Amino acid sequence: MAETSMVQRQRQRKFHRRSRNGCATCKAKHIRCDERKPLCTYCLRHGGECGYPDGDTGSNASEAGRGSGSRDGSREPHESAEPCLHLMDATPKDPFLGTSYDMPHKSRSLFQLFTNTRVLYTTRVERNANSFIVHKALSHPGFLHAALLMTALHWAWSTGDVEHFRVPYLYHKLQAIRFVTDQLRNPDAAGHDGTIAAVSSLALVENALGSVDAVSSHLRGLAKIKELQGEDRRPKRMGLLQRMILMAARRVSSRPVWDILDISRTDYVHQSMIISLLRVALRPIYSLNVLGSSHDSKEPLSEILARRAPHPRASDSNVLAPLRSVDSSRSGFIACYFYLYVIMREGTVDSFILNWFIEQLLADVCRTETPMQKGQYSPSLWLWSVMFGACATMAAKTSDDLERSQMKVMRDVYLDKINLVSQLLRLKSWEAAKSILRLFAWEDGFDGEMELREIWEEAVWQDDERRFQWYSAENVDYSNAKNCW
Repeated sequence: MAETSMVQRQRQRKFHRRSRNGCATCKAKHIRCDERKPLCTYCLRHGGECGYPDGDTGSNASEAGRGSGSRDGSREPHESAEPCLHLMDATPKDPFLGTSYDMPHKSRSLFQLFTNTRVLYTTRVERNANSFIVHKALSHPGFLHAALLMTALHWAWSTGDVEHFRVPYLYHKLQAIRFVTDQLRNPDAAGHDGTIAAVSSLALVENALGSVDAVSSHLRGLAKIKELQGEDRRPKRMGLLQRMILMAARRVSSRPVWDILDISRTDYVHQSMIISLLRVALRPIYSLNVLGSSHDSKEPLSEILARRAPHPRASDSNVLAPLRSVDSSRSGFIACYFYLYVIMREGTVDSFILNWFIEQLLADVCRTETPMQKGQYSPSLWLWSVMFGACATMAAKTSDDLERSQMKVMRDVYLDKINLVSQLLRLKSWEAAKSILRLFAWEDGFDGEMELREIWEEAVWQDDERRFQWYSAENVDYSNAKNCW
């Protein structure tokens, strides 16, 4: 009798809820829709439009309309103060025409925003029509996913609106994860700069949005990629940029609490690079010392990080967390770069991801320049910031003349800033400059001192002819830099 009842239970069909309100895409394909919004699981994975019945969308629209009239800061994307970019059609001007990219329609407005605009702090400025990062984005899927994820984040910084690009953001986030996972099966493909850009951008946007669990997972993925590369891309001695990050983290973490509070109060305009250094030194996701000394360990770094990873929590890939304050989000974004570059170790890193980093650092430097000149911002913090930024520009690995010329513009802007603060502080020698750097973070015997000295001397003692050429009105790159920063 017991055996008969067991057979009956095995034959009993499982109950499936019929999807009566599924999206139009799933109904057309006769697929059971899970009715998730704004994007069902099938459309999220395959880039579908995910249209819902008129009654459902109508109620949502009316609710949104009522909200926009009654609550401040609540608005439809197309009713914003600045005009929304229109979706691009597949005309001969379509950048994806003739390529292997199958770009969903809703992602095209995000791509158009990327090609036309960049965000410096919260200000949107026009992007150079011939920017090398646009060319790179069309050269490899990893670069493309990275560009669109970063653009969605920067849009949120400039508008406070995380809903406008929710659908393409979630789509490219999932596609980037799938792409990196697929590339990891092939060591040669995994080591491509486009793959590194994709996993780096995932970590950067997640840290900016406060998803620590996801960040730790992506950092472990980057560590795994580095383990698959040859010894030439895993050097024993780190680059100058990484050595400066580690030195600053050591010095900041050894400071008394009241010193750190003084730094925080001095940096009242919230320069994100300084706050980010405090963050990674005092409240790290992973210890930078562990990341920096991993080359000497016999255990792979990815396994070390897996043991030290935060306890994972269940998360919903279809949910986009609300944006924290812009300052908090940007400090998380910049702090994540410190982890990424220490894991990479290389003296030069691909200029695509580095460009987004330098732009934000330089935006902060220029935002604090006037307060520094008026005595309202610490000159020692400012000098340290511009010296660090100059190191970052020197870490760029470029592949053509366009990349080299555009990275040189940012490097020359930083040299100009170093000279400015040195003149203001009347620094006549490297020893005098070093005494100012010591006020924030400096170690005697630092193994990057000679390299930093060369940067400072180039900035301060550069010849008059070069300075005249740099400031001349005919220098279009300088004029653009001056207007944007």
